[in-house]
Amino acid sequence: MSAQKASAGSKSASSESVAENWDRLTDRLARLREDLSEINSAAGDLARAGAGEGRDRILNEIDELSRRVNTLAEDLSARGHDSVRHAGERASAIGHELESTINRNPLTAVLIAVGLGFLIGMASRGRN
Repeated sequence: MSAQKASAGSKSASSESVAENWDRLTDRLARLREDLSEINSAAGDLARAGAGEGRDRILNEIDELSRRVNTLAEDLSARGHDSVRHAGERASAIGHELESTINRNPLTAVLIAVGLGFLIGMASRGRN
């Protein structure tokens, strides 16, 4: 009988050991699930923060490029206005110089005008 008691005691200890091991295993699995859930949540937060940070960086770059383009456009516009003003001043100076030359030499101016008119007339007649 003592062998049966030993065998029963061994089964009892063995069954308690299995039950305890099973409980520890399920506790560890539950903690592992919680840890995985927290890791998943942290990864999601990191991804959202990274996407937000990336979006912010892109928007900042776009703003900077927009400022540069506006500055360049303003610079080109100012240069264009300066060029037009300079060309107008130069044309005005040439016109005044031509007017002065005509006033000093009216006969020469009339002969040049007649000659140019004759050449233009001949060129237009030759095409018809």
